Amino acid sequence: MSQDKHRSKTVRIVNVTFQKSACQGGECVGTVPASSTILQAAIAAGVDLHSACGGKGTCGKCRVILPPEDRTEPLPEEKKFLSAEQIDAGVVLACKRTVESDRQIILIEQKDVFDRKTRLEDDNRICELAPLVHKHAVHVSVPSTSDQRSDWERLAAGLPASAASLRFNRGIAAKLPRILRDASFQVTAVTAGNDLLAVESGNTLDRIFGLAIDIGTTTVVAYLMNLNNGKIIAREAITNPQQGAGADVISRINYASDHPDGLVQLQIQVVEGLNQIIANMCRQKGIVLEEIYQAVVVGNTTMSHLFLGIDPTYLGPAPFIPGFRQAVTVKASELGLRILSDAPVTVLPIVAGYVGSDTVGVMLSGQIDQLKGIHLFIDIGTNGEMVLAGKGRILTCSTAAGPAFEGAGIKFGMRAADGAIERVKITDNVELGVIGKENEPVRGICGSGLIDAISEMHKAGIINSQGRIIDHASASKELSPALRDRILNDNGIREFVLAWKESAAGENITITQMDIRGLQLAKGAVLAGVRILMIHLGVQPDDLEMIHLAGAFGNYIAKESALGIGLLPQVPVEKIQSIGNAAGNGAQMALLSIVEMSRADRLARDAEHIELSTEELFQDKYMESLALGQRY
Repeated sequence: MSQDKHRSKTVRIVNVTFQKSACQGGECVGTVPASSTILQAAIAAGVDLHSACGGKGTCGKCRVILPPEDRTEPLPEEKKFLSAEQIDAGVVLACKRTVESDRQIILIEQKDVFDRKTRLEDDNRICELAPLVHKHAVHVSVPSTSDQRSDWERLAAGLPASAASLRFNRGIAAKLPRILRDASFQVTAVTAGNDLLAVESGNTLDRIFGLAIDIGTTTVVAYLMNLNNGKIIAREAITNPQQGAGADVISRINYASDHPDGLVQLQIQVVEGLNQIIANMCRQKGIVLEEIYQAVVVGNTTMSHLFLGIDPTYLGPAPFIPGFRQAVTVKASELGLRILSDAPVTVLPIVAGYVGSDTVGVMLSGQIDQLKGIHLFIDIGTNGEMVLAGKGRILTCSTAAGPAFEGAGIKFGMRAADGAIERVKITDNVELGVIGKENEPVRGICGSGLIDAISEMHKAGIINSQGRIIDHASASKELSPALRDRILNDNGIREFVLAWKESAAGENITITQMDIRGLQLAKGAVLAGVRILMIHLGVQPDDLEMIHLAGAFGNYIAKESALGIGLLPQVPVEKIQSIGNAAGNGAQMALLSIVEMSRADRLARDAEHIELSTEELFQDKYMESLALGQRY
């Protein structure tokens, strides 16, 4: 046998530099083995590069620009998704292009409007303050020959009885003698239950901060809070840095499972993203990172696993078993979260494989256990989580709504960013509401705009209740000429033009027959899940006291349009209310009160999860729920 067979192959490494103003220093570098895709390099670099399909080449969203010297003939997939003008400009699909040597890549930047999610609640305190973390100003007795107690004992003796039984902390004890003497024995002790988190020189009672964090599949939001008064000091959001691994949780589960370092990579990405926005908030408000003494985190079950670095593999296939369900508390240093190293970081409890701590946050914020009558809570994103409460019971379920509500999987779909259509009104012509400054050029359509468009198209008779766009030749004479002209047939696929070619995209922005079908599948899954919950509780739409819509999508969706497409049970519009980022509000409540933290545990235990994949009626209800229009 030749020695060559025993030699390990040398892996050639290349550096891919991504140029964009959002990167620190103007660029980010991904180091990957040669023959990796540009998308894999983007993931390695922590670059926010949207890929709805997780690199399968089926969504056409991971677009980047090659420098002129590196441009070659377009690939078949690029011809499918890109216009001739885009191809001429050097636009390619990052998941289909490989790199064999060091390469420069130009990113197509998208200005997301994160305040749509961070500004959904006010600064009023939402629960009675009873935080876990406390500060105690301590005058420690000076040692003497007659008082030879240890420094640790004398510090504990100066604390209130409720905080005196401290667990020994080697790291703090190592520095305690010097801290006490440098501070002339006047210090502030920071405690969390029986844990000593820090000892600070002097009196720092007025500076005590915590974080409430909502890790969404699409957006990560952090709230910096004053634990003395319960006020939000600052808030910031970023696109979830894991986007390159796919727009939905299944894609990210597969990425973590299929790549040797996939789980570590995704965990680092979300934590580093959080570190970035935490540092920004602290810099703006003059707060030292070590003055953040606690964090409470919510997210769907997959996001919670990835944040903690726990293998999510078995969430994917039935029976969808999570690695944990209870509330989990670890030290910030274990996760790489750059706040006080000993700060407790708590992920709220999980109900089931696809009903996570974010839903528990919604229940907590909505005070679901204290409501009278029958109440339905819906949080719609790439997954749709529903909670139905009444008759002394709390029922939950989740449906794989897919990414359509987030604008992914739609031909011109995009996140809620500048240039996204968010409102559509159809009369004799089409009126558009576009995110951004006045006269912002149209770049695509986000979820709320998609629902508006399809509802208005159905109401105008452009599509029928089955979602089919009418043929141009047989279009009703009741349609204006302007509307009839917007009905196109592209190689047998019908589409309706929302914005003509002069848009920023350089091509007509349309709603295609496939887009309508994608929305029908998503909204049908949500409504079918709701109907199953109502069957289990024995109630009808007329019995509903209120439908509560959570999250940014629920806040910006037009309620009439949601009813118009049959996304929700048919109730009077005044029985539908948006409740803002309820998951984030729940995290805030648990941060501010150990009573609410305990209540979150109780709500998660009391919730009865309905697994829709085992429901005999689900498929029938799903098929019935696909139709558009005002039917239950």
